[in-house]
Amino acid sequence: MVKASLVSLFAIILASALAQLASSALLTSLPLQIASIGGSASQAGLVAGAYSLGFMAGCMRGVRMINRIGHIRAFAGAAGLTALLVLLFKNSESIIFWTVLRFFMGAAFAMLFATADAWLNETVKDEVRGRVLSVNSIVIGAMAILSQIFVAHYTEVPLQMLELLSAILLAAVVLLCMTRSVPPRTYKSKRVKFREIWAQSPVAVLGAFASGAIVTSLLTIVPFSLSKAGVGGSTTALMIAMLYIGRLMFQWPFGSLADRMDRRWLILGSSTLITAIMVTFLLADPFTGWNSGFLRNYHLLTMLGLVLAVLGGLAFPLQSICVAHAFERKPESSVALSTYLLFIWAAGSVAGPTLISILAPILGSKTPDFILISLSGSLALFTAYRLYVAKLFMFRRPSRKPLLIVSNMPYANYHQAQPSDKYKQ
Repeated sequence: MVKASLVSLFAIILASALAQLASSALLTSLPLQIASIGGSASQAGLVAGAYSLGFMAGCMRGVRMINRIGHIRAFAGAAGLTALLVLLFKNSESIIFWTVLRFFMGAAFAMLFATADAWLNETVKDEVRGRVLSVNSIVIGAMAILSQIFVAHYTEVPLQMLELLSAILLAAVVLLCMTRSVPPRTYKSKRVKFREIWAQSPVAVLGAFASGAIVTSLLTIVPFSLSKAGVGGSTTALMIAMLYIGRLMFQWPFGSLADRMDRRWLILGSSTLITAIMVTFLLADPFTGWNSGFLRNYHLLTMLGLVLAVLGGLAFPLQSICVAHAFERKPESSVALSTYLLFIWAAGSVAGPTLISILAPILGSKTPDFILISLSGSLALFTAYRLYVAKLFMFRRPSRKPLLIVSNMPYANYHQAQPSDKYKQ
């Protein structure tokens, strides 16, 4: 049984990673293609926002679909639909058509990733959840790096890249369906409302939103800005790969720490460091004098690559840390909670590029910096406030309700503390 569970976990992790390879490659290549056909930053943001809106729509329908048809069918159907949509990109260069395709692709990817997240979180125990999610994120991060190699290699032949990405998505279906997997049992569950999740894990909710906004803003704006600055497609792909390399380097240490401490401290530390880095980046303005010579450009790219690696290492693990923190509360439905957190993450993914598109005419080229500083700074302040409230509550609670700390025995085992009938006389 243990072996079957391990095989099942390995199958869903690898299948999800293959899907992530396709998703990451499209996320980088589409802004490059939009720039190559003379598109604007607003159009790039429109396509990215459509994907995130579709992702939100998929999350809204995800719980009911997974519970009705099961985890394996939900994953296979979503991956197959995505493979079909990828091939349709070959038929047109219309921004409107691409926007529609990305909307439905976002819905399909939402179903796919919600299934994988629910499968993992419902299978593993809380004591090792942080490390299992870290392994999942490391494998996904490795595939995300590989996706940038795809983009760099096939920049000149985008149609061939689309065909390969479609084949990779179908390979994920074959892998999962041909493996002896043991998916979690599906059942009708109580509908989870937003205020219930917020009441239980407000830091996880805000963290998921901020993580989606930060990551999507970086992955959308960085390739477009570098392309407009005259940086080649291969170099741009390398810069995006630095985000995923940072994710790969930071994920396991963060996951290991998350199983040994209050996860809110990790969220606080990550968001504070992101804020500090973006403030420094805003003040330093490294792209001033970009065309002053090759040597200066080389130094700027090196510095940018290091900054992106650190940002990726801090921003990408935020989502898995927030999910692990939310599951500490033992939800009634893991599928509902996983899907809801993905929905919140997608809402942040919509908000990030949308705010950049709206505020860019007002704030200029520094708009992404201001947005990222506001998001990470707000998360840091709110997390610090929640930690302060928790500490204050723990300090005051014994004096108000001392009976609450008489026993450390879990409620589920309370009946074991009752005297047996033969002593009741």
